[in-house]
Amino acid sequence: MSDYAWTGHIAAPLAIAVGVLACFWGYQLVKVILGIMGFAAGAAVGWTAGMALAPSHTLLGLVCAGIGGLVGAVLCIWLFFFGVFLLGAGAGAVVAAAAFGGTGHQAHPILLLACAVVFGLLALLLQKFMIVVCTAFGGSYLITAGILYFFSTGQPAAPLWFDYSHPASLGIPGYVALAVWLIVGLVGVRSQYRAARRTEAAARPEAQPAPRETT
Repeated sequence: MSDYAWTGHIAAPLAIAVGVLACFWGYQLVKVILGIMGFAAGAAVGWTAGMALAPSHTLLGLVCAGIGGLVGAVLCIWLFFFGVFLLGAGAGAVVAAAAFGGTGHQAHPILLLACAVVFGLLALLLQKFMIVVCTAFGGSYLITAGILYFFSTGQPAAPLWFDYSHPASLGIPGYVALAVWLIVGLVGVRSQYRAARRTEAAARPEAQPAPRETT
């Protein structure tokens, strides 16, 4: 089995695990989600930079990925609004790419960038709503993509149902993936809002037990 295949076998279960946390507890664990997202983005940038500097030195790429991941995680947690913008931007890119990729089409980079910027700005303006929606559908995407990987024998070994190097449609599995993504995302939104309402209700003064009178 190639190294690329092993990468897919490791990445797919991780995508499912992170997706479950984000989809159903994204608002409650928003700082954890932002940290994971920042680490992943920073690690990707660090890996790319390390391999560009020394393509034959994998160790250097891993070191740069680790450093970049830590920097990205700290920035997304410390600079909360920056992290929220990136969360919205990532969700916008996922929505555009998944909608096109699931049907076998390649989304134009300008369209991806436009969706990312629009969703990022909306996340800053409508924080609670967008955090819930972005984490629910982002997590649903990871769950669906990770599961689809194990059913996509002969497809590129990546935990995504779209691949720019192989833009051919997955046919019925691609449309099923889109449907599952939307359904699980809606369930995640509902679950997060119900949990938020319970938390807010428990925090109200009238929800606290009345103090006992002493004689």
